[in-house]
Amino acid sequence: MVKKLLLASAALALFASPGSAADLPAKAPPLPPPVYDWTGFYVGGNIGWGWSHSVSTELPPGTGAFPTGTVFSARNSNGFLGGVQAGFNYQTPYHLVVGLEGDFDWTDISGTETTISTVTGRFAGFSSTTTGRLKDFALFTGRLGYAADNWLLYVKGGGALAEASSSGVGFLANGTLFDTTFSSSQRFGWVIGAGVEWGFAPGWSAKIEYNHIEFDFSEPIGIGSVETSGVLRSSFVSNRDSFDVVKGGINYRFNWGGAPVVAKY
Repeated sequence: MVKKLLLASAALALFASPGSAADLPAKAPPLPPPVYDWTGFYVGGNIGWGWSHSVSTELPPGTGAFPTGTVFSARNSNGFLGGVQAGFNYQTPYHLVVGLEGDFDWTDISGTETTISTVTGRFAGFSSTTTGRLKDFALFTGRLGYAADNWLLYVKGGGALAEASSSGVGFLANGTLFDTTFSSSQRFGWVIGAGVEWGFAPGWSAKIEYNHIEFDFSEPIGIGSVETSGVLRSSFVSNRDSFDVVKGGINYRFNWGGAPVVAKY
């Protein structure tokens, strides 16, 4: 019995020796947590709200009621918007994300202003009421962002193109309708903005962003008018519009050509 106990003790000591422990397989180190990859082409949709401030100035040759240099009352507009966007992101190993994006939105941003003439004579007290509307706009921008895993903070900037229209009526001081006016124009400008995007599922992300858009162009806008007598006339104004837009959207990213991102710390 004693011999059996001694043999068992020796066997346990042998298996517990350092050499035997070294022969056991080592436990694998824990894998690093996955890093969200923003690289890839994406498409999506958006909805939002916009508001604007617009000022127009009469250009030569002017009109009887509004001579050259007349500054019309400012028009403040607001309304809904909605559209689509598409772009490409590339995420570097150092959390920096660069990309290009194009947006197109249809809008109902509109407003009305009334200007009363200050001339004397026939057109003394003449009033012009005009309603202007931003019909749609497109943005072409570069984006620069910082990725914190599935959160992306970014800024953007680039060019803007829009289509706008207006219609109006003019009344003599005694309330008689004198003419109706109309215009349609394309406007070019620039945009800057910032936003935050949240990757809530593989390939899917939600965003909210703010854009400031300025349209300030040298080409005059032609205003057509039809007098109640049937006479057709035209005049020209310069116009400056500033738009502010807040919108939220959803993107789906395809990850074409994307590669796993290894975080650098």
